[in-house]
Amino acid sequence: MEHKKVSKLLEIIGYIFMSLSCLEITFFISLNFMEFNNIETNPILLSEFIYGSNYISLTGTVLWLILIISMGCYAIIGFVMFKTAKSNKIKNNLLAKLMVVIGMVILLGALVKMNYIVLLGKTDISTLSVDISFQSALYDFDITPILPAIFWVYFISATCCYMIGGLVITTLGIKWNLLIEKPEDTK
Repeated sequence: MEHKKVSKLLEIIGYIFMSLSCLEITFFISLNFMEFNNIETNPILLSEFIYGSNYISLTGTVLWLILIISMGCYAIIGFVMFKTAKSNKIKNNLLAKLMVVIGMVILLGALVKMNYIVLLGKTDISTLSVDISFQSALYDFDITPILPAIFWVYFISATCCYMIGGLVITTLGIKWNLLIEKPEDTK
């Protein structure tokens, strides 16, 4: 494997991560302005619902905040990968090891983020009439329009893409590191 090919791949993956994260943040911000209907009598914005009401527990609010922080972290990781690929100052062996480390960090972060999404989806919303989970409320068209459900599916899909990206980067880093060290072992 050549240094230019690996740098180009890292550049592309970094750009994909930045694009996914920016779109994810945009969806997250627009999701805050969606209305929840039929919770009691008046429609309420999701941001008021999450941050200022007694309908959702403090755990749900904290998970919501951690979710937005993780989106920003993936945008930063994408930018770091993009800048690392653009600068040709890192030698092959160090770049291969850096790819393994970055890939593992991305993979572990994506697994934790998926766990947070699942926990947030299972957080109960307590209303006067019925207890329902947050994810069920997003998928119920009597409570929310279709866009929050689409955005929620996008959050899950983007996290799966981060997992796949982390696996690809780690695998290529290990393979490239083995190819670099193989000629040294035969000497």
